[in-house]
Amino acid sequence: MSDRRDPAEARLRDLLGAWRREIDEVPVPSLVDPVHAVDVVIEAKKAKDRGRVHPPPDGARTRPPGDAREGAV
Repeated sequence: MSDRRDPAEARLRDLLGAWRREIDEVPVPSLVDPVHAVDVVIEAKKAKDRGRVHPPPDGARTRPPGDAREGAV
């Protein structure tokens, strides 16, 4: 077998390595506030039998008035 590398493979490897270094330099914002997430989980465990953990902030309902599933077959 030959010990030579394909130039296209070497170029691709260089490009992917450069891209990876560039991506690693960009800070990724936290998507979840860990303290708030823990509070929500604790509240959910306490409220297991009471239904909803907390109402939606905009007052939106999760279902329309009445049970929309009544007419479903």
